[in-house]
Amino acid sequence: MKKIAIVLSLLTSTLGYAADFSDMATVKRVTPRYIEVNRPISSCQTTTAAAPPKEKGIAGAIIGGVAGGLLGSRVGKGSGKVAAGAVGAAVGAVVGDRMQNDDTTADTGNAERCTQRDNYQRVQEGYITVFSYNGHEFEEETETKYRVGQKVPVQVNAIVDQTN
Repeated sequence: MKKIAIVLSLLTSTLGYAADFSDMATVKRVTPRYIEVNRPISSCQTTTAAAPPKEKGIAGAIIGGVAGGLLGSRVGKGSGKVAAGAVGAAVGAVVGDRMQNDDTTADTGNAERCTQRDNYQRVQEGYITVFSYNGHEFEEETETKYRVGQKVPVQVNAIVDQTN
């Protein structure tokens, strides 16, 4: 076990060693950092729209024509029965069509139409702070707004080179 410790100490003494400590750095510059955020805006409008037209059927005209023809053929005598039947069929067809395909009631309803548009906003998300330590400057993104000239504690990780 002692042999391993001695070997490790020999290796570290030839390569150098690491040192971790706290010190103070000076704030040189503070710049707000912004990002673009999309907060979409929705707008809705209610409009009155006519309902689509109903499909027209022919069943009413057929049934009305047959019924009118039968009723018309009971009136009159001879060739008058044929004429009365034809007129009854025509009138019955028109009445049956109008009863089935009533166009007087146009249904309307409210329809809501919504649109959405982009709304980009510039939002501050922190600061870019430049610190000076031991003649070197370094930049960090911070949430805190430091004052220029302020002393700030920093953690220093140094490797001491002992090869010289």
